[in-house]
Amino acid sequence: MLVPDPKVVRRLLTRYAALKIAYAEKETPETARSLEDVTYTLCVMTGTTGVRDAVAAADALLVAAEQRRDARQAASLAGGTAPAPSPKAVSAAAPRLAQPGTEVRTLHSRGLGVPGPLR
Repeated sequence: MLVPDPKVVRRLLTRYAALKIAYAEKETPETARSLEDVTYTLCVMTGTTGVRDAVAAADALLVAAEQRRDARQAASLAGGTAPAPSPKAVSAAAPRLAQPGTEVRTLHSRGLGVPGPLR
């Protein structure tokens, strides 16, 4: 399993949160489209089918990355080297991942009142 860069994941989560706030304050087509885009990207990047699962998986990936960083720092201070992170550990940290052939659920498919079809 490919593991996304934690910096990219953090940036996407920040953008998602900012757009959710902007959309709640004023629903515009531009904000809706940007929110749709970042939601889709989060879902694809985390291998999930819904935004709640994507945010949870992204959080778990960030926690796993922080734990790996802390382990490397501790090993460095102890004069050794930290073991390489296991892909199983990363995927175990992420909640339910999408199965092949499943559909990503976004604002339109969840019926959240975002106008217009995706193009």
